[in-house]
Amino acid sequence: MRKENVLVAVLIVMIAGGIYGYNANKSKETARPEHASQTRQAVFEGSAPVQAATGQEIQTGGIQWKDFTPGMARAREENKSIFLYFHAPWCTYCTKLKKTTFRDAKVQSYLNENFVSISVNTDVNQALAQEWRVRGLPTMWFLAPDGKKINQMPGFVEAGQLLKILEYIHTKSYTTMDFREFMKNG
Repeated sequence: MRKENVLVAVLIVMIAGGIYGYNANKSKETARPEHASQTRQAVFEGSAPVQAATGQEIQTGGIQWKDFTPGMARAREENKSIFLYFHAPWCTYCTKLKKTTFRDAKVQSYLNENFVSISVNTDVNQALAQEWRVRGLPTMWFLAPDGKKINQMPGFVEAGQLLKILEYIHTKSYTTMDFREFMKNG
C-alpha cells in the first residue's frame, strides 16, 4: 500500500509542477507589451503578412497567413474556404509543422491559391482559442467561406497527407463522400 501512496504523491507533484510551469509561461506572455504580442502574431516563421506603417499587409513568401478577423472577412469576399491554424511557440508539433509541412512548396501553393489561411497563436489570443474549444495543439479547422465549420484536425500531419485533406475540402468532396472513399478514388 505504501508504494501506491508514494506513486500517487509523485504524480501529484509532477502535475502541480506542470501546472506551475504552464502558468509561469502564460504570465511571461501577458507581461510583454501589447504591441509585441501583435507583432509576434503577425510574423509566423517568415511567411506571414507583416504590417507596414500604413497598416497594409506585406507578404514575405510562404503561406500567406492572416489574422482572424481580416482573414474571415477576406474569405467571404473572395468566396474561399478557410484553413484556421491554432498554435503556440512552446508546442513541439506546431514547430514541426512550421519546419516541415508548412515549408513544403506544394502545401504553400495550394493554401495560397485555394484557401484563406488564418494563424492564431493561442498564447496571445486565449479568448479565441476558448471560443473554438481548442483542447490541444496544433489544431486545424477547415471552414466554408461563410465561416461554417466543416471539420477539424488535431495534431501533426505530413505535407502529402495535408495536401489530400486540402483537396478534399477545396473540391467539396466532403459533401458527397467520406475521406476514406475520397482517398480510394483519388
